[in-house]
Formats: sequence, C-alpha cells, structure tokens
Amino acid sequence: MDWGKAKNILIVALLVTNLVLLGTYVLRETQRFGADDDDTLRRILTEYKVFIETELPKQPGPMAVLYVRPETEDGALIEEALAEQAPIPNEDREAMLRAANAVLERCGFMTENTKPLTPPETEGGETILRYRNMFGDIPIEESYILCTIRDGRVAKLSRKWYTPLELHDTRGKIIKPIEALMQLLPEKDKEEALIVRDVELVYRVNPDRPGVESFVGDTALPAWKITDSNGSVSYVDAYAQ
Repeated sequence: MDWGKAKNILIVALLVTNLVLLGTYVLRETQRFGADDDDTLRRILTEYKVFIETELPKQPGPMAVLYVRPETEDGALIEEALAEQAPIPNEDREAMLRAANAVLERCGFMTENTKPLTPPETEGGETILRYRNMFGDIPIEESYILCTIRDGRVAKLSRKWYTPLELHDTRGKIIKPIEALMQLLPEKDKEEALIVRDVELVYRVNPDRPGVESFVGDTALPAWKITDSNGSVSYVDAYAQ
C-alpha cells in the first residue's frame, strides 16, 4: 500500500468533513438570526462573546496561490557575517538597524521581500530586531528573521524563510474577515470572552493542508490571521468553499 497517498486521501477526507460540518453550523446560526449580512454576523459573534476591537480590513478580490521555496540555513555563513561586525552603541536604534541590515546583506538575506518591523524590542539588556517576509503588501507567514543585539553587536541571527517564486494561474474568491471570525465559533467556549485585536490577510504555508502540486516548492495560501488580546494567533483559510 502507498501509505503516503493513503495519508493524503485521509487528510482531504477529514478536511471535507470538517468544512461540511462548519458550513452547516454557520448556516444554522445565520438562519437562526434571520439573515447573513455583516450586522447579523456581528450579532452572532457578540452572542458568543467575540468582541471586535479593531477595524476589519476590506474583502479583497480573487487571489491566487503563491509558490514559495523554503530556505535552509548556512550556519558557517551566519557566523562569518557576525564576526565581521564593528561595535555599535546600544542606545542608538538607527545604528542597531544599520548593523543588523549589514549582517543580513553579508548573508544575502536582505531582499526586496525583507522588511524590518519597528520599533525594536528591548528586554533584559538585549534588543531584538524583527523582519517580516512580504510579497508586495501581504506578509508570508510564518516566516521571519530575528536579530538579537547584545553588548554592542548582533550576537544572534535566527531565520525561517520562504522565498516567493510565482503566483498560480487561477484565482479563487476570498471570504470576508468577519466570515473568518465566524469559523472560530465551533471550537470556542461560548462563556469565555474573545477580544479580537487584529485581523490581517497573509499568505501561509499550512502544514496540515495538502497544497497545490508544484514543481517549484511549497505553496502558500491566502489566510486570515486573527490576533486576540492575549497575543494568541489563529489562522483561517481565506478561500471561499
């Protein structure tokens, strides 16, 4: 038996079952309130103690799957780049950013997709500079670079990266962000409040979902990234079913 093929078939079957159950659940809830417009969905969310404390982004037009290539780390290259640094003032954040950028340049990590997140985080004598992986104005999750600055130098560089390659030819409809929030309800404790602080459209390589077959690497699918008041993150597939 081809266990790899059997595993993929089982995963797809489970996904289809979950989508059917989820669709039935959301349909039942919207019918109970008598409509399926945004105001109705907000009332349903409020009943389930889901409170939206952010402005929801607009529903985008159809989007395509993004082909990406996972990158591997060259530890020797990183260590060499770290060893070639000049000292920098710990208090000078602009100098810290320039130093981190210089290390990334030496490693070949500074591309048009590499965008620093500001401001840097300082804790326990260390400053951490974070970089996001952006395809246009859409982040690629969960992809990052962390530069830890200690004692006037970049002491550590951590990287998990997907290089964007190309978009698939076909495009699919994207659900509204409020519809993505509805998909959190089946697994939520109705009595426990959930405060939504941020909703963002991203590309994500989902290890639990079979991707579109590609000869160039992994596939990143559109997803809604939902962050609550505790900093916990949930991802909801953004393609309409």
